[in-house]
Amino acid sequence: MLLRPFGRLLALVYVTLACAQEAPVPTHLKVKATFTQTDKDGKTEVVAMPSVITVDGKRATITVGNAEEGVLLSVMPKVNADGTLTLDVVTETREPPAAPPSPTPAAARTAALAKPKGGIPLFHGVLPADKLFSIEDATGARKWLPLGRKVDGWTLRSYDEKRQALTLTRLGESRELVLHQAVIEEAPATGPAVRRSETRLTMPKGQSAKLSLGGQEVTLEAEILDFSK
Repeated sequence: MLLRPFGRLLALVYVTLACAQEAPVPTHLKVKATFTQTDKDGKTEVVAMPSVITVDGKRATITVGNAEEGVLLSVMPKVNADGTLTLDVVTETREPPAAPPSPTPAAARTAALAKPKGGIPLFHGVLPADKLFSIEDATGARKWLPLGRKVDGWTLRSYDEKRQALTLTRLGESRELVLHQAVIEEAPATGPAVRRSETRLTMPKGQSAKLSLGGQEVTLEAEILDFSK
């Protein structure tokens, strides 16, 4: 009575082991990329020779350079029934951002306005409750001053809250200052220029294929690895 269950268990173990032994081993491939460029004398020089191991139908990534300037090469090899190899290649080339543009005329005018002209102070802010005014003198220093105080020979005479206008007087001359609001033009944030392309290459086993990436040439080779030994 006990032999039948034991026999069934042995049969189940045998079937399980047989299935495990019959599971196909995935084909592994080594992909090598040789980056070359021509120097100023017209000679070809090798920049980099990275390689990566992956599985048939699985994508692998090769990176040369850095995030700001370099090449990212994503390769998915496929072994075809006729023995040829197909490489699906996605390339990303990154170039450093261009130099920021020179200041526009509007920005230059704004910078010029940031300093007092002709000995006239600048009016930057007001605290209405305390009746204090932020004034910039000819040296560029800022102070909180009340009405009646002097700066660069000018007396803070009166303030029109509705118009946000401060009146200054000096030796019988009167000047009205509006609240100074400098406009700062920020250059747009720039990152590396990224160029992306996709290519499919089919080649006989043992041969190579070439790609052009800007000023560099990339030679791709794929080798089937034998892990059964």
